[in-house]
Amino acid sequence: MSHSYSKVFGALVLLGLGVSCRANHAPKVSTGPRPSPQVVAAGGVVSFVFEVEDPDGDSMTFQWQQLPAEPAGTFSDATARNPTWVAPEVSETTTFAIMVTVEDSEGDGILAQGPGVIVHAAASQAP
Repeated sequence: MSHSYSKVFGALVLLGLGVSCRANHAPKVSTGPRPSPQVVAAGGVVSFVFEVEDPDGDSMTFQWQQLPAEPAGTFSDATARNPTWVAPEVSETTTFAIMVTVEDSEGDGILAQGPGVIVHAAASQAP
């Protein structure tokens, strides 16, 4: 019986249907995302020090987001590895959590979050 199992498995491998026994590992963050600068005025541009690798060498995708979601700042590209973020107009000093979901091509993912970005409200001007 093992002989026919061997033939079936061999045929599947020839067809490219062999089962991979390689274990997949989620991406690993070594730094960040750390905002630079961490404190800005409304309209200020923030970049992020962010270093991540996939132990298996798989390709990775990125999805950046902010909390609270409103008022919304603007990412230069919310799917880039290292985007910039423009701070929104706020009525009072607000701290935004900036997070990134990193997923490898095998479906394993992580959520990374650094220190919050503090956005100061624009100073009101006298009439």
